[in-house]
Amino acid sequence: MDKNILIKMVSKIEDKVLVSRLLDKVEQCRYSSFVYSDFLSPYEAAIAKRILDKVSDVFYTFTGGYEGAERVIAVISTDIIDQDIVLSNSPLSFLRITPSMEKPLSHRDYLGSLMGLGIKREKIGDILVCQSHADVFLIDKIAEYILYNLDKIGNVKVSCELLNLYEYTPPQKKEKVINTTVASLRADSIAASGFGVSRTKVLEYFKAQRVNVNWEVVQNPSKQLSEGDTISIRGKGRIVLEKVVGTTKKDRISIVIKKFE
Repeated sequence: MDKNILIKMVSKIEDKVLVSRLLDKVEQCRYSSFVYSDFLSPYEAAIAKRILDKVSDVFYTFTGGYEGAERVIAVISTDIIDQDIVLSNSPLSFLRITPSMEKPLSHRDYLGSLMGLGIKREKIGDILVCQSHADVFLIDKIAEYILYNLDKIGNVKVSCELLNLYEYTPPQKKEKVINTTVASLRADSIAASGFGVSRTKVLEYFKAQRVNVNWEVVQNPSKQLSEGDTISIRGKGRIVLEKVVGTTKKDRISIVIKKFE
């Protein structure tokens, strides 16, 4: 494994740091059954996959504590990885936070309070907010700290409970399929159709750096998209360009978009 060559596969400084830390984990797995990264965003997980695919004699998988998790840790081993063993041995915990009164709390409220305890974002996985509570996935070493120190979010008192990962049932994701046509596969054109807003409004989102394509901030609204690409706008949700069907008689492109709420 030539570490320098692998680090050169990415260009951004923060991505090089990520790759360097990941390769340190690869070195550690020579002396341990499994080694684990911190939580990775979908963008970081894509980089990790690209790098680990280039490393010989190691096996890896990702888990976020439940099937379909967005934020995941990398599990690396020199042995073939059994998925059941990964879940039962992973250093993850599942914490349920329940407000004492009926007041809507947002993802930002929960995340802000957790980070207000001095916890770094990479130690926190998905935060799934329901009407009555939020389920939070964490690196297990900090779960007990939160359990005994988080008693309030804003001015709302909360209680915390550590639950078994196997007890978790993820909520069904709400999604909507949109069949539409666009003049081109530009990111702004598809975003306007998918989010149901004007191109002018979408351009404002680009200018404010609120638009991510495949979880990477994009400022160029003319970026060309392909099937499977994901656009997310901070505060607006996420869409996926599910399928490019073909060209209509009026020379527009027929597409299928999947929108997640």
